[in-house]
Amino acid sequence: MISRLATAQSCAWHWPPSADSHILPFSTPGPSTCLPNYYRCSSGTCVMDTWVCDGYRDCADGSDEEACPSLANVTAASTPTQLGRCDRFEFECHQPKKCIPNWKRCDGHRDCQDGRDEANCPTHSTLTCMSREFQCEDGEACIVLSERCDGFLDCSDESDEKACSDELTVYKVQNLQWTADFSGDVTLTWMRPKKMPSASCVYNVYYRVVGESIWKTLETHSNKTNTVLKVLKPDTTYQVKVQVQCLSKAHNTNDFVTLRTPEGLPDAPRNLQLSLPREAEGVIVGHWAPPIHTHGLIREYIVEYSRSGSKMWASQRAASNFTEIKNLLVNTLYTVRVAAVTSRGIGNWSDSKCITTIKGKVIPRPDIHIDSYGENYLSFTLTMESDIKVNGYVVNLFWAFDTHKQERRTLNFRGSILSHKVGNLTAHTSYEISAWAKTDLGDSPLAFEHVMTRGVRPPAPSLKAKAINQTAVECTWTGPRNVVYGIFYATSFLDLYRNPKSLTTSLHNKTVIVSKDEQYLFLVRVVVPYQGPSSDYIVVKMIPDSRLPPRHLHVVHTGKTSVVVKWESPYDSPDQDLLYAIAVKDLIRKTDRSYKVKSRNSTVEYTLSKLEPGGKYHIIVQLGNMSKDASIKITTVSLSAPDALKIITENDHVLLFWKSLGLKEKHFNESRGYEIHMYDSAMNITAYLGNTTDNFFKISNLKMGHNYTFTVQARCLFGSQICGEPAILLYDELGSGADASAMQAARSTDVAAVVVPILFLILLSLGVGFAILYTKHRRLQSSFTAFANSHYSSRLGSAIFSSGDDLGEDDEDAPMITGFSDDVPMVIA
Repeated sequence: MISRLATAQSCAWHWPPSADSHILPFSTPGPSTCLPNYYRCSSGTCVMDTWVCDGYRDCADGSDEEACPSLANVTAASTPTQLGRCDRFEFECHQPKKCIPNWKRCDGHRDCQDGRDEANCPTHSTLTCMSREFQCEDGEACIVLSERCDGFLDCSDESDEKACSDELTVYKVQNLQWTADFSGDVTLTWMRPKKMPSASCVYNVYYRVVGESIWKTLETHSNKTNTVLKVLKPDTTYQVKVQVQCLSKAHNTNDFVTLRTPEGLPDAPRNLQLSLPREAEGVIVGHWAPPIHTHGLIREYIVEYSRSGSKMWASQRAASNFTEIKNLLVNTLYTVRVAAVTSRGIGNWSDSKCITTIKGKVIPRPDIHIDSYGENYLSFTLTMESDIKVNGYVVNLFWAFDTHKQERRTLNFRGSILSHKVGNLTAHTSYEISAWAKTDLGDSPLAFEHVMTRGVRPPAPSLKAKAINQTAVECTWTGPRNVVYGIFYATSFLDLYRNPKSLTTSLHNKTVIVSKDEQYLFLVRVVVPYQGPSSDYIVVKMIPDSRLPPRHLHVVHTGKTSVVVKWESPYDSPDQDLLYAIAVKDLIRKTDRSYKVKSRNSTVEYTLSKLEPGGKYHIIVQLGNMSKDASIKITTVSLSAPDALKIITENDHVLLFWKSLGLKEKHFNESRGYEIHMYDSAMNITAYLGNTTDNFFKISNLKMGHNYTFTVQARCLFGSQICGEPAILLYDELGSGADASAMQAARSTDVAAVVVPILFLILLSLGVGFAILYTKHRRLQSSFTAFANSHYSSRLGSAIFSSGDDLGEDDEDAPMITGFSDDVPMVIA
């Protein structure tokens, strides 16, 4: 205690003076006048009106609290005054006449019945708040946005808690306190935020060692306003804060508190040495090194000793790492051990050492010779230069990979001379070898040797651990292959490094079965073919029975605007309705929606609608009491491609045409529009040409000889969101530059040379044909006219044709052609 107090006194200058320190006040001349709504102290400084007569001395001279009415006087002051006069610290109301304290003047509340105390008030102050601050309505203060709608009044006019919607509400715990008990556990308690729905909110505890930048999280799975931390290091200063999480929304944490964890049980003292003084008999002298990890302030040491053959241990105290054990029997073998003591209790015992109380007899220490060493082994030889008979040796190998624990391997051997090879070591690691000999007269003093193995030390594994139900923890890690890993776990920090439970595996993952509803610490390390460095420890809070997650969440059907999801209840055959909370996070819009569904079925199916085609979503399902969640990520089906994409070539541009996507996609809105992209195969580049709400698009400045691929698809609403399927059209009807122009001109000349003769021959053939037809026509016309005239009868006025001989006059059925006359001869062409 004396040493700790001395240290505290020597460091006292680092701390700022407390409120109780007597420091001469340093004052500056105050202004002659104060801003509106401010009170001028007798010393000239200005304080807010609302601070006057509030029970706190805000003026340096205390004038803001002088002549203030007592509680009884304030009550009396609210009644009509008999003299109709108020003192200088009061304001007089007229109807009815009464006196009120000055600080109630212009405070935003009507204290006079006629409202005179709020009349002719100066305007609010011109206080300007930062962009991330909220300005109180009275203009008197700025608060951080996280204090807006947090359930606690931060503005004097209470405006920070007005008009608070679910989106604005921030739940922050207050009055966070801690207590520690003798077992080393730290209990946290806090106040529940006002209006917080306890059924759908839980608390998360964040903690870190002072000086570290990364916060560690411990999920409580509970809405209780207290929790017990069993996983903190002893005798260590921590910063702790508590966060409220309601469904998928995590609120801001409170201001952290600083706590000091209780002292722990110290490690065993090291290197216990026993010797006999030359001038006295029946006395053993012992000395040792302090523990590597004391876990607190060592108050004293306890030294125990026992005579050979006796089961009784005697003890004595030592204030330092030295002791003398007196009044012992001569020529008797004694066993001695020592332990350190902190406020927590007696720590681990050191190795036991033996010595025989023979005056003047000294046992020498053994010699350690390092023969060879490599990456994973070392060889050494032990010898003893003495006439004392050696029965065997005890060898300890010490090493450390981190500051939490010094590791040790103990080897026991028989014989007076020893050569041994130790394997399963780690590359590039410093080992300390300590050895002593066991003789008939007792144990020899310790001999030490140090060696650094060759090679490069392997990296520590990177561990992740999480609870998957009330008794199982899923551990996964990264690290070397073809090795055996050890998984170590315990319920407290000290047990993790002293007496952990463990199991081994050659895989990189393992499910560990533990007890229910407990906090555990996990770490993993390589154990074969070497003892490798351990991972950082991970704290896991087991899930209570009532906080299990839904099982086997999966997608049954995915559409353009809807998704059907299905899951199983946390337990088989629920005996009551279970309330599930479903959160849908739009990963593109950065928004979320929540739904609730009740079901007693073991399997639940739910349809999520009003989604965006081609959208990306994160779906989270958990019980309404904030159980662990089950989640999946889905992408809805994108819109189809537009139909009938075609191209029309103009003089200096081309036009793309397509059918409206709204004709076959009922979920498509024309206002969404289309995106047009172009790929130039000659340049191997893709360009975004623009977007349009029309069904056509004009494209100019195309290069001759380049092949283009055009795509048209439904327009993306947000960045990185999947658009509709593309309609693709290949266009390769352009030449290639100057060479293409020459080729086109030559091609035009060749075409003319062929086409002109062909056209001439066709025209000539048509002319000859028409001439032949005309000649034949005239010959046929002449022959028919002559033939017709030869059969014309002037008497009958008609021509008669017959295939046989002359017809009789009485044959009425004879064929004839009539219509001829003498005046108009018939002409048949």
